[in-house]
Amino acid sequence: MRLKMTLALCALVLTFATFAHAGDTNTGSYYFGEMKSAMKTVLTENQALINQKSDGSTKDEWLAPDAVYERAYETFTEIAGDDFSVRKLGTDQAAIAQGLATLLQAGRITIAKSQKQINTEADGSVKLKKFIPAVFGRLVAAEFETRTGVMIKQTTTGQNGYGARNEYNQPDAWEQAALNKVMGEGWERNQGYGEAVGDGYRLLKPIYIKKACLTCHGVPMGENGPYGHPKEGYNVGDVRGGISVHMPKS
Repeated sequence: MRLKMTLALCALVLTFATFAHAGDTNTGSYYFGEMKSAMKTVLTENQALINQKSDGSTKDEWLAPDAVYERAYETFTEIAGDDFSVRKLGTDQAAIAQGLATLLQAGRITIAKSQKQINTEADGSVKLKKFIPAVFGRLVAAEFETRTGVMIKQTTTGQNGYGARNEYNQPDAWEQAALNKVMGEGWERNQGYGEAVGDGYRLLKPIYIKKACLTCHGVPMGENGPYGHPKEGYNVGDVRGGISVHMPKS
């Protein structure tokens, strides 16, 4: 079924994440609080790679965990809307899954926009750190699953004969069927596909190619990008894949 939850509801969950109570582990506030913590943990653990000068001092305050998260949150609100009038989401798994996927999407966008800062050294030289949106998303998803038991995964079928670049990103049968739906003719843009399954709730939210993605995924098709992978020939607006969320039955 198509998810008709308003994006404003997604934003609501994030706004009130700080109101989670101990033991309240099925609510949106709990899950969003853990997602925020997972993002900041990954950023903290990678500061030496992305934000440290040779003398150990900080390279750029904009790459500090709090600063990156705040920019991700701003992007989240741009995507999800900023109507915070309702004060409780509760345990609606469809709404929570949609919101979590949107927040991870916002984090990926923020990292994509930060690539120049990440890869530029204090002396102005450029060194590719390989801390790209897909890597950030994978690390955050792993940390989040450890904390909550909720699986979040970036998945893609690729195109033009080029499949997923890593085994981790290969879709399972449910994800493949969901990708076929969101890539199908007439599917509403930015609309996720979700449904209750035997062991919980599953959702897939499409990821679209943006201008920043073309360096690695654009044209000329077949030419190696900066990280050694052949470009797949995507254009801005194409569906690259999706963010898959699998929430266990509460």
